[in-house]
Amino acid sequence: MPGPIDYSKITITPDFDTVEWWMATKEHKYLVRQCKDCGHKWFPPFPACNTCNSMDLGWFETAGTGVLHSYIVVTQPILGAFVEAVPYVVGLIELDDCHEADGSLVRVGGVMLDDEEDVAIGLPVSVEYEQTNEANIVVPRWKISGTAENTWKFNE
Repeated sequence: MPGPIDYSKITITPDFDTVEWWMATKEHKYLVRQCKDCGHKWFPPFPACNTCNSMDLGWFETAGTGVLHSYIVVTQPILGAFVEAVPYVVGLIELDDCHEADGSLVRVGGVMLDDEEDVAIGLPVSVEYEQTNEANIVVPRWKISGTAENTWKFNE
């Protein structure tokens, strides 16, 4: 398991576009933005739909499960909060229950709780929630939740 992230060294300040998302993570809910006009879903949240330019937006609550689509291993911390955490894995997750109108899956990024040797593209993952040093800030992290056939990983 990667080392701990020292959240006391990061200031997380929810803004207009993310305050509801942070409130949901505190309740252990994983949300993605959804356009009320065309149904497009995306993450991270921003103020307008990039498909139809609507600003009539809402939220879609996901089950917080998916498949690891891709990943990178971070070996050099760029923030002091991650010094003890390296090396750690950042994953790109395809959410199981979050489809676009054409059937494609919505992808979100997140820091994994698993070590590099445990992750592989194609493995199922689920979200877990990590409390920070601030009572109102809970950070979602992703963890391998099972096995799968035909997975892939880079082996040197």
